[in-house]
Amino acid sequence: MKIFESIKNRWKKFLKNLANENKKSFGNERLDCCSMNKREYK
Repeated sequence: MKIFESIKNRWKKFLKNLANENKKSFGNERLDCCSMNKREYK
C-alpha cells in the first residue's frame, strides 16, 4: 500500500503548491467573476 500513500502525498504536495501560487497571484480575496472582471465606470 506504499504506492497509494506515495500518490496521496504527491497529490497533497501538488495541491499545496497550487494554493500557494494562487495566493501569490490573487491574494487572499475571494475569487469570483464579479471581482476579477470588474470595470469601474465613472
